[in-house]
Amino acid sequence: MRDRVRLGMALFLLTDAIFFFFLILAFIYFRDASLHTAALTLDLRVTATWTACLLTSSLSMWRAVASPRRRRLWLGVTITLGVVFFVGQGTEYLRILRDGIATTQGLFSTTFFTLAGVHGLHLLIGIVLLAILLMVGNSAATGVIAMYWYFVGVVWIAIFSVVYLWTFL
Repeated sequence: MRDRVRLGMALFLLTDAIFFFFLILAFIYFRDASLHTAALTLDLRVTATWTACLLTSSLSMWRAVASPRRRRLWLGVTITLGVVFFVGQGTEYLRILRDGIATTQGLFSTTFFTLAGVHGLHLLIGIVLLAILLMVGNSAATGVIAMYWYFVGVVWIAIFSVVYLWTFL
């Protein structure tokens, strides 16, 4: 049963990776048309800080998988770091909206908010799954939820690289 659940998660993540690939491809395709707006709007330094929190949460998730006796502690750390990233990115998006950049204002805002919003939804789902795991304590589900959490981190690395780093190169 455990292998089928892992296979199911792997297949889901594969289809999700294809979905994110096309979202990132859309951002790249429209990049030149929105590069000026992106450079004026995005805050690389602040987002890099939140990115460090998300990447560190992958390390704490790995510790939760590797340390059954301290799993609850590491799951708590992972959830906390995930929430810090989520709130940090949310405040960044609110700042962008307050600056007058809305999803209907052009290619940058449409592709950026779609890509970032879908990732944010995935992150929120991951936080909820981790919270359920923390409450239930099902060790069999830890590895499968860890796969999902690592995926969310890897997708963010791609988004951060394409949307933020490439904008300022």
